Amino acid sequence: MPPNDSEFILLAVDTSGIQSYIFGSNRLKENIGASYLVKQATEDWVFEALGTVAPKNNLDAGNGLDETKDIITHNLDAEVVYAGGGNFIALFREAEAARKFTRELSIRVLLEAPGLKLDVYQDKFEWTGTGLGEAVKTLLGNMKEARGKKPLSTPLLGLGVTVMCQSTAMPAVQIDEDERPVSAEIAAKLAAAGSANVRLKRELHPQDGYIYPLDLDDLGRSEGENSYIAVVHADGNGMGIIISEFGKETNNREYIRKMRQFSKQVNTISTQAMQKVIELLQQKIVTDNGIRKIQGSNSVADLGLKRKNGSYLLPMRPLVFGGDDTTFVCDGRVGLSLATTYLAAFEEAARDQGLTLSACAGISIVKAHYPFARAYQLAEELCAEAKKFRRENFSEGGGALDWYFSAGGLYDELEKMREREFTVKSGKLTMRSVSLGSEGKERTWGEIRRITQEFENDWADKRNKTKALRDVLREGPEAVERFCHIYGVDLPAYGAFSKTGWSKNRCGYFDALELMDIFIDLTQ
Repeated sequence: MPPNDSEFILLAVDTSGIQSYIFGSNRLKENIGASYLVKQATEDWVFEALGTVAPKNNLDAGNGLDETKDIITHNLDAEVVYAGGGNFIALFREAEAARKFTRELSIRVLLEAPGLKLDVYQDKFEWTGTGLGEAVKTLLGNMKEARGKKPLSTPLLGLGVTVMCQSTAMPAVQIDEDERPVSAEIAAKLAAAGSANVRLKRELHPQDGYIYPLDLDDLGRSEGENSYIAVVHADGNGMGIIISEFGKETNNREYIRKMRQFSKQVNTISTQAMQKVIELLQQKIVTDNGIRKIQGSNSVADLGLKRKNGSYLLPMRPLVFGGDDTTFVCDGRVGLSLATTYLAAFEEAARDQGLTLSACAGISIVKAHYPFARAYQLAEELCAEAKKFRRENFSEGGGALDWYFSAGGLYDELEKMREREFTVKSGKLTMRSVSLGSEGKERTWGEIRRITQEFENDWADKRNKTKALRDVLREGPEAVERFCHIYGVDLPAYGAFSKTGWSKNRCGYFDALELMDIFIDLTQ
C-alpha cells in the first residue's frame, strides 16, 4: 500500500516490431488480422485487463473513459490517463494491481496474439511532485531505453519433424482454409480477419452492395501492364511537438484533459479523412454495359471492379487508421489520387475540430506480388522524405507527398535508387518531394497534376513523342530544346522550365510523363 493518497504507480503499455508483425506477409488477410490484433491489444484488451484487476476505475460501460471520475476524488483503484495511437497510460493505486494487470494482459496477448511483442513499463509517481506530463515523458524514454537493452530472443523451432509455416517459417500448428500449414501467429491473424472486417465496416461504412477486399488480387487490378498495387503511408506533422507542449502543463488534471481531448480529436480527424477517401472512390463508380468500374478524368484505362458473393469489391483496403498514422493499400493506378484526397481531407477535418494540422504521405507503387514488407518500408521512407522536404522548404504548414514507381523491383535504399535512376549530368530528373499545394508554385502536387493533364490533352496524338521526350529529358536542356524545335512542339507552360525542360539543375516534366501511364485522376 502506498504511504499516502498521492503516491501511485504510473504504467505504460506499448508494442514493438509492429511493422514486421503487420506487414511481414504478402497475404492481405494476414495483414488485416495482424492490424486488428494490435489495436485490440492496446485498446480493448488493456481496458478489460484493467477492469478485471482494478474494479473501481474510470471506464464506462462501453470501454470508453468516464470523464467524471478520477483516481483522487473518487478513490479509484486505477485511472486510465489516455489510450490512443498505440499507447496506453494508466495510474494504479496499488503496485500489486499494476503487476496483476501486466500478467493478465501478457497472458491474453500470448494466447490470442502470439508473435506480438508487448512492452509494459512502470514507475512510482507522486501526484504532488513532478508534473504528470514530465513523468510520462520520462517513463516512455526509460521504456525505449530498456527496449534497446532487451536481449534478442530466439523463437523455439520445431523439436521433431515439423512442417514450416510459409509466412513465418515457424512450426505449423494447423492447416488453413487454403490447405496451407500455418503457425500459431498466422492462425491467430487469420482468425481475427473476420472481426477486423466487422470493425472496418462499422467505422468506415461503404455503400450497400460494396465490400472491402481480403486479397490483394481483389483490389481491382487488371492483368498485364497494370498489375500494380500502391501502399500508402501517411503520418501527421508535428504531433510530437504538440504532445511535448502538453507535457509542460504543471496542472496534472489539465494535462490529462488535454491529452484525452487531443487523442479523441486525432482519431476523429483520421477516420473522417479515410471516410472521404472511400466516398471519393464510390462517387467515381460508373456502370458501362453492365460492368461497374472506377472512371477517372484522364486517359488511363478505367478500373474494373471485381464481384464476390453478390457484392462489388472496392479497389482499396485500409490497414491502419484512427490515429496520426494511416496505412492503406489500393490498386496502383489510384494510389496518388487517394493519397492526396486523404491529405486534403485530414487538414479539412482538423479545421472542423478547431486545429491546424496536416500530414505527409509516401506512396510506393509496386508489382502486385512484390514483397509487401519492402513496399511498406519504402512507403515509410517516402513519407519521411516528404516530411524532410516540408521542414526545409516551406514554413506556412500544409502537407507534402512523395512517391516511387517500380516497374521491376526495389533493389536498394531509396536514396541510392534515385541516384541511379533519376540523376543525370544536368541534375535531378524529378521534382519530388512536392507540397500538397495547388497550381502556381513549382514543387506542388497541383502543378505536377496540371502538367500531366496538359500532356494528355495537348499531346494526345503524340504518344510516341511523349515516350521519346522522356529519353531526351535525360540528355539535358540543350537536347530538349533541339527536340522541341525539330518536331515543332511546345512543352506545357511551367515557368522557367518551359523552354528547355530544366531549371536550377531540376527537370520539370519527368514526373508528369511517368504518371501518364499509371495515374487515374479521380480528384477533378
